[in-house]
Amino acid sequence: MNRGRVNCCDYEEEIETKPEKKEHKCKPHHQTETILRCGTATGSGPLSCNGIGIPSVGSNGYGFQPIVQAAVVLNTSKLINPTVKIDFSSLISFKTCGDDNYFLHLAFKLSKVCGGGRIPLGTWTFEQSHHEDNAVASTNGGEFVQETDPFCFSWCECDDCPDCCRYIIEIVDQQCYNIEFVTVSNISLTALAVGLKNSHRD
Repeated sequence: MNRGRVNCCDYEEEIETKPEKKEHKCKPHHQTETILRCGTATGSGPLSCNGIGIPSVGSNGYGFQPIVQAAVVLNTSKLINPTVKIDFSSLISFKTCGDDNYFLHLAFKLSKVCGGGRIPLGTWTFEQSHHEDNAVASTNGGEFVQETDPFCFSWCECDDCPDCCRYIIEIVDQQCYNIEFVTVSNISLTALAVGLKNSHRD
């Protein structure tokens, strides 16, 4: 029976060599790991439109005050080059002021905080509108409209610098006309990360 040395997977290992059979299996350095986190939803109570068709004014008097809808914390520091995916879903309900003409615009912004300031990642908008001429509107007599619509979006990136980050969804802009109120409910926010496990950081 002969004894020899072989290089396998960047390391040396002494094995036994049998004349009739040579066999050796290499173990990979890293294993793929998946991290799934569910976020915390806050949502928003009825947002008043005040019957205007311009951006709403926040409490600071200089513009719409952002309203946090959900947040989730995802720690990818133990992964190598992870791919991160954020999924947001909700139901948006609104009621008009009894006029056939209405307009609603909500802008949702995704940001992340990784130990420093907020980093904007993207903005998604929800819009609903209806416009009729005066003749048609007068025959209808002006009716209330109440609707509930699903609204969702996804975001994905390949992260070269893994870290523990907090992802935040906010409503950052509201524009409307003849809308009595709007609510955001049934919110779901999930964060998914897939990458190679860094065994040196366990």
